[in-house]
Amino acid sequence: MTFRIMLTLPVIAGISGSLSVIAQPPPRLPSPVHARGSAARSAEMPPQPVQPDLARQAAYPSQPAHPGAFGDLSGPVPVETLVQYALANNPAIQAARYRARSLGARVPQAASLPDPQLLTSVFLEQIQTAAGPQDVALSLSQRFPWFGKRALRGQVAYHDATAAYARVAGEELRVIEQAKLGYYDLYFVESAIRETRRLQLRLEDVVKISQTKYETNVAGTGLESVLQAQIELSKLKVTLVQLEQARTKAQARLAGTLHLPPQTRLEAVPRVERANVAHTAELLVHLAESCQPELDALRREVSRDRSAIDLASREYWPDVTVGFNWYEMGPGGISPVANGQDACSLGIGVNLPIYRKRLDAAVREAQYKTASSRRRYAATRDQVQSEIETLYAQFQEQQQVLGILESEILPRAEQGLGLTMESYRTGTRDFQQLIDTYRTLLDYRIDFHKRVAMREQAIASLERAVGCAVTGGPTQRDAHPPGIPEAAPLPPPRPAP
Repeated sequence: MTFRIMLTLPVIAGISGSLSVIAQPPPRLPSPVHARGSAARSAEMPPQPVQPDLARQAAYPSQPAHPGAFGDLSGPVPVETLVQYALANNPAIQAARYRARSLGARVPQAASLPDPQLLTSVFLEQIQTAAGPQDVALSLSQRFPWFGKRALRGQVAYHDATAAYARVAGEELRVIEQAKLGYYDLYFVESAIRETRRLQLRLEDVVKISQTKYETNVAGTGLESVLQAQIELSKLKVTLVQLEQARTKAQARLAGTLHLPPQTRLEAVPRVERANVAHTAELLVHLAESCQPELDALRREVSRDRSAIDLASREYWPDVTVGFNWYEMGPGGISPVANGQDACSLGIGVNLPIYRKRLDAAVREAQYKTASSRRRYAATRDQVQSEIETLYAQFQEQQQVLGILESEILPRAEQGLGLTMESYRTGTRDFQQLIDTYRTLLDYRIDFHKRVAMREQAIASLERAVGCAVTGGPTQRDAHPPGIPEAAPLPPPRPAP
């Protein structure tokens, strides 16, 4: 009976422990994208204490926001709405979050004691002693790692988990960048379609005017002018077909980033807020040291590998095993004074770390990993700094070209169109010259929207490379190139003399 009770107690304790874990309410995990911007840490960070709360909260995944929480995605949608939708529903972000939580769950495993060993022996032939025969022997042993081993194992797992959490933030930045790149591709195509359709309306008027001039026998207007106008209109229709297909592809790419069906027809807003980059390239490089999640993850990996060196060095010291033995004694001992009481014993043992080659190799392995992590950190830092300089130069290029377009090229192109229209009205310019002028203005307008999209894409890539927001100051909203009217009306043809 005593033997059965002792076997039942560990089972009851295990079940009660499992129920206590299940009964805990699942805490929610804050998004790592809001945790960036801490002070820069050295590549050789001191060991951090193990935080069991990290693993406890990592065991319960946070639920993504329901798509309905973002409202209707039909019609023109601001880029900020799509970014928030992507952060809540992109499967790559969710996969990174689950991986980080799985690594966080390793922290209590690494810092825990190994399972105790319970051994039961039943004697096929009783061993007679003076106190009585031995029926059953029960032994319980627990191995205790040498001082500091458990803490170091926990630190290795902790740094590995925090590196994974930093890469969650990096994945969020990558998805934000992809969403913005796709969004501004869509904005550019839709702007090109709007500008081309405006020209199409004017070309249809030109065709009618050419036909009227041809029918009324206006001097210098023959059938070839009518055919030229019709050909130009057909070429413009072909361009619109190509742009419509380009919009469909841009919508499919953007829908894929947002984890939406590919046939979802998203639309960009016709007005883009142009915010200014509030920092110089040198300051952005400095900010990346503290904000870039990949650099933070690599710093954590360096700390992990340094803790692994300390752990490998501790393996030269033995672990201690403490054991307790219990023997159930039966009645009928040999001694006339036998009392039949059960016997107990206590034992202590250690393992013998005598295979030095294996232990030395483990230390060298940890040292090589640390050296590799440091080199990867240095290489990634150089790559980030180079990328920031390149992206900042791209932003400056688009910013300066937009300034020239707004202040010089577009106003002069509009003025040139007015002069050409007046000459066409008086008959000193032919149809082809008018169309060329219109096309030149159209190209400049489309180039303006292209530059706006490329400028915003450069900012999106800069924010991903730096790891935090880089814009600030006043913003400017553009519906069309500043100072440029929707379209100038064509003059009516002069009556035939």
